[in-house]
Amino acid sequence: MNDFRLVDAVMPDVTPPGPAKVAEARARVLGGRRHRRIPRWAGILTAATATAAVIGAVAVVAVPRLGGDPSGPAVTVTRVNPEEVLAAAADRLARRPEATGRRYWRGETEEVIRRRISVEGHTFLADERVGYTAWVGSGRDLVTVESGLGTRPVTAADRAEWEKAGSPRLCGSDTDCGNDMVPTGETQYVHSDAEALLQRATLELNGREVRDLPRDPAALRERLLSYWHAEWKHMKDPRRAKTLRAEAAERDDWLWGLGESLLLHTPATPGTRAAVYRVLAGLPGARVVDGVRDVDGRVGVAILRGGGPGELEKQLVIDRETGDPLAVQQVFPWGRLYSTVVKRLGWTDDGPAVPKGCDLGGRNRWKGCVG
Repeated sequence: MNDFRLVDAVMPDVTPPGPAKVAEARARVLGGRRHRRIPRWAGILTAATATAAVIGAVAVVAVPRLGGDPSGPAVTVTRVNPEEVLAAAADRLARRPEATGRRYWRGETEEVIRRRISVEGHTFLADERVGYTAWVGSGRDLVTVESGLGTRPVTAADRAEWEKAGSPRLCGSDTDCGNDMVPTGETQYVHSDAEALLQRATLELNGREVRDLPRDPAALRERLLSYWHAEWKHMKDPRRAKTLRAEAAERDDWLWGLGESLLLHTPATPGTRAAVYRVLAGLPGARVVDGVRDVDGRVGVAILRGGGPGELEKQLVIDRETGDPLAVQQVFPWGRLYSTVVKRLGWTDDGPAVPKGCDLGGRNRWKGCVG
């Protein structure tokens, strides 16, 4: 393989290195052995480091997302070492002191569906948003507050196209505009039992079990995979045999989804959260890219999976400085985007403010009201 073919493709204006520099870099990267295996999570990308040292420059390449639409989220690929950026962010998160003595763990997110809409010959992007805030109490209580935030054009250009189309009513997933989904402008309050805080089909973990999960990546992966056999048995279709290859693919998808849930919806410790990053970055097909934008335009380092021709791409975008997750996104090849945008995660003494007359008392499995 030509070690500089990738560099030549993305940076055609850079002066090609001489034969001596190429031989020097190849020797450093391969160590004299052409087939040396490099661990998936090594914290260092030696080939990229050697190449950067040879060319002595940094290049930035903007790769548009959402079917190439310039108004959508974009990935900026830099010729620095993204694995080191992720490792540093994970280390900072793992060193964060544990919160103690607070009454609630609160997770505040927004679910965003970005889609392309065509009306009367005019096409524009629109975001449908729903806000979620969950309070996990020290006991077995879980209160979830869900608010319909409406659907609106994304950019000023999208708004102009929407106005040219006659400013049609935008109802998002509520296609008949019957307002029978999450009521726009209203809030739903739900009280439930947090005993099974993390639920993935056959897997149920309560808050204490989540807090006790390992903080070492290898130990965490082993613990999570200990739940896989029951999950695979539950998923397996008795009408046809599934190969070991199919099981491995299903298992890796399951691990990714489980990692997302631990990061977004549970009071997992900072050490466990950092270990989740390393577990997900080590999955087959995963890659680390720096400079990825979430749907709100925030930029971070990201773990990506999928995204081949005609394939869904999953993105976990992480704040470089704090190590906190910024967003979990699914980018579809035909231009749709699903995103869970993180607004705030952490411990607090402030509980949910429930409107007068909205009774969430009792020990029912599920109880709620709209206010």
